Amino acid sequence: MFASLAAWLRRRQIAFSENAAIGPHLHFKIGGTVSLLVTCTSAAQLAAVMKKVIAGKLPYLVIGGGSNIAFGDGLTRIVVLQAQAAAAGSASPMRLLDSRSLEVESGARNQPFLSWCASHGAGGLEFLSGIPGTLGGAAAVNAGAFGRSMADVLLGADIIDAQGTVRAVDSGHFGFNYRDSRFKFGKDTLLSLRLKFAPASEAAISRKTRENLEYRLARHPSYRLASAGCFFKNPLLRGVKTSAGKIIEECGLKNMTAGGLAVAAEHGNFLLNRGNASFADLQRLEKEIQSAVAARTGIVLEREVIYVSPDGKKY
Repeated sequence: MFASLAAWLRRRQIAFSENAAIGPHLHFKIGGTVSLLVTCTSAAQLAAVMKKVIAGKLPYLVIGGGSNIAFGDGLTRIVVLQAQAAAAGSASPMRLLDSRSLEVESGARNQPFLSWCASHGAGGLEFLSGIPGTLGGAAAVNAGAFGRSMADVLLGADIIDAQGTVRAVDSGHFGFNYRDSRFKFGKDTLLSLRLKFAPASEAAISRKTRENLEYRLARHPSYRLASAGCFFKNPLLRGVKTSAGKIIEECGLKNMTAGGLAVAAEHGNFLLNRGNASFADLQRLEKEIQSAVAARTGIVLEREVIYVSPDGKKY
């Protein structure tokens, strides 16, 4: 089923692996194997591979930094395309469009992107500091912190749709909601983003980026630990967003475990893979937390992290 694509990738010297372990490529480290794992190092390369995959009617899934996703324990019969920023010495994945807007490829990672923003005087994007993953992933899930989110800064994007057509869309196409957009579970793929910024000095941007990162590091478990970040969405209670982590802590669930997983002692909304967690462990701990919180408070926590089914569907 995937042999023709593998041969095409080999001829073009595009990096790929067959029957590849997907867990090591995810922040959570939870997942079995996938039929084909392809690494795309530019938006142009991602578009070319996507067109080949779509033309061959192969099941596919695009991931960025793998920071907000978990796969099942067995084989997922699918092509996974991993979008990554250009390698050192290659063309930059970021460029200024004018004095208040920029373009960035979806595979660019957030922290290096913010360093580039500082050196180019592009302020107002520092809320991304400490959010793991790529710009494309951040846009797809409408990531945010410190009262701002991607919906506040996104102007438009270049995408490749499920029919293999590359086109430009505006911000309205995203259908943004809290930690959600049409790209989170849809089949359209982000190639590059156009973002607005506020001109600022390199010193001011660097200082704010550092402060935001230090704030997160002081309140979250070490980013060296295997986790998907905040696991549940913050619920809306009487019209006010309320911390899911605080709710979990007040229910006495800190350090709760299931197999190789544990609720972090530092923050109740972080689930930590202690090294050998399975997808089954993850599903069990999710349900136990939801059940305990619902029984004690009546609040139904909604998962933020994306799961992938054995046939490659996100849910």
